[in-house]
Amino acid sequence: MRTDKWIFLFCLITLGGLTSKATAQFDQVYGFRGSPTNGIISDASTPTEIVIEVSGSKRSIPVNEVRRITLADDPPELRRGRDNILTGQIEAGYDDLRKVNAAEIKRPLTKADLQYYLAYCEGKLALTGGGDKGAAAKSMLAFVGANAQSYHFFEAAELLGDLAVSLESYDGAAKYYGALADKAPWPDYKMRGAVLKARALMRKGDFAAALTEFDAVIGSRVDTPAAMQQKLLAQAGKASCLAGTGAPAEGIAIAEEIITKNSPEDNAELFGRTYNALGACYLKAGKPKEALMAYLHVDVLFYANPEVHAEALYNLSKLWLAMKKQDRADSARNLLTDRYAGSVWAKTQ
Repeated sequence: MRTDKWIFLFCLITLGGLTSKATAQFDQVYGFRGSPTNGIISDASTPTEIVIEVSGSKRSIPVNEVRRITLADDPPELRRGRDNILTGQIEAGYDDLRKVNAAEIKRPLTKADLQYYLAYCEGKLALTGGGDKGAAAKSMLAFVGANAQSYHFFEAAELLGDLAVSLESYDGAAKYYGALADKAPWPDYKMRGAVLKARALMRKGDFAAALTEFDAVIGSRVDTPAAMQQKLLAQAGKASCLAGTGAPAEGIAIAEEIITKNSPEDNAELFGRTYNALGACYLKAGKPKEALMAYLHVDVLFYANPEVHAEALYNLSKLWLAMKKQDRADSARNLLTDRYAGSVWAKTQ
């Protein structure tokens, strides 16, 4: 019996090793549920779909249904870097990627994936840590220019828009965000593009055009969960925009309704943007104490999004100073410049 047991265990280990090796021969496309699709990703993939050959037949997987991919010939550092990036560990991922010897990669798709993630890291780190945003934008534009049909296209366009906003090139930002709004075939992507474009217009000071974009999203008849999230973000944006147009009371009503009717769980960005909008409206209404409390909500509870947290810290530094709380003003300003040196809010200090 003991001999049979050891033979059985040996077979399991051997089969496990064979299965592992077999999996490593394939690309893997992971959706948001279920098992990954194993096969070979085709050069016929586009910005909207990944074409993968499975057992001799081709399947098309919409890009908006893909959580992540791995490639059969990924160098270990690329795979580890990609995983770190997708879990928000940008600096660790960037360190991994820079260890990859690109000259040893033969497959164009894998080379392109490395190029994309390197440019992505450069952009994200420039937006927060204060790196060279212009150089980061050039890196991403070089990727898009060489890989116009990449399934990373819409992600690249959004990051280019973010960099353009940070560089105060608001017309450029509207163009890049417009790629999502105009070219993406999925309603929630279109709505996200419109919301981002509206925020850029608001930063430019064109509140009327921003309100038009926000209202178009809010009025959409699409009611999928992803679309409904964009509608809520558009409402938060509209509330902030109304502060700029001189209608803070209307903005406060919208922001308070969002807070009352929604749960903050798994909704940190929405609540962060809503409390920032509430703060902006209270400031416009001449209620600095109420504005301070709104921005404190972001600093204490809803700080996960760097852009949102940076905006709150900027306003807190000004409000604490106006209230003659120099130590607290210094603390907010120092956190802003230390953690978000690349933010437009740090630049306006």
